[in-house]
Amino acid sequence: MQSRELWCGRVLLAAATLLTLAAPRALAQVREGVPTSIAMALTGGLAALNAVAHPPMSYAGRDAEGVPHSLTRPFSAEERELLRRRFGIEDPSRLYLSDSTQTGHLNYDTERDPGAARLVRSYRVGAASIRREGESWEHLEHRLRTMRPDDFPWQARVVDTTLASLDSLARPRFERLLAAARAAGFKVRVTEAYRSPERQAFLMVKGGGLTFTATSMHSAGHAVDLVVGDGDLRNPRTRSSWIAFRRWVAGFEGGRFRLLGTPERSWDWPHVELADGPLGFRSVEELLQAAQR
Repeated sequence: MQSRELWCGRVLLAAATLLTLAAPRALAQVREGVPTSIAMALTGGLAALNAVAHPPMSYAGRDAEGVPHSLTRPFSAEERELLRRRFGIEDPSRLYLSDSTQTGHLNYDTERDPGAARLVRSYRVGAASIRREGESWEHLEHRLRTMRPDDFPWQARVVDTTLASLDSLARPRFERLLAAARAAGFKVRVTEAYRSPERQAFLMVKGGGLTFTATSMHSAGHAVDLVVGDGDLRNPRTRSSWIAFRRWVAGFEGGRFRLLGTPERSWDWPHVELADGPLGFRSVEELLQAAQR
């Protein structure tokens, strides 16, 4: 049975690849007078084949070394141009889903991620940022490298620690989280709530490991930075309490909140976001449909 499924998968993959390579020529013929219905059928058939040959689970999460399971789906020249123009994606093979859950979202890295050995710049596709229309993420990074912290407005330097600044649906959920955490004995405090896209970019320019992305659920009002105790991870007691808190958060209200990394290991210990946040895409086909609209 497994060999038959493997054979079928290879056939679908080969068909999707051939259709992708043939698409530009076929669409050119459409422009020359072939009925539009043929173009629609070609596009729909190609999307269906690729969706079956490259299901979201095939590019979800990371391996044991922390390397993302990047996308292997082929793209036509027109699809590549569309993704670059609409979503700033220069190389679709660096797309992957953040994790294998139902709430996993598409991320884009501007270089190959080597895994746990080094952090790379990563962006949540579709999230708010200061990326300009038609600008790729690589070009945005180049632009930010030419900027200094003083180039940003004073508002970008202000830290907002009030839950009142959050999205109206997110605020009561974080209020319940904080109240329950303190009732459970955790000494937690809010160090940042809402963060504008301009402040997110300001933190990238400021450097020092403050952030590795120009997109954040903070900018949607769906994330909060929470620090446990004195916040010093070099203190064994603080680290132990923080790990216990992160384990508790992961199970609170059936996993409604998402952490970055694992409870024991993270590149952003304070960050807690809603797992069902609305921003982002959960498959490449969904992303392409949005680009076409």
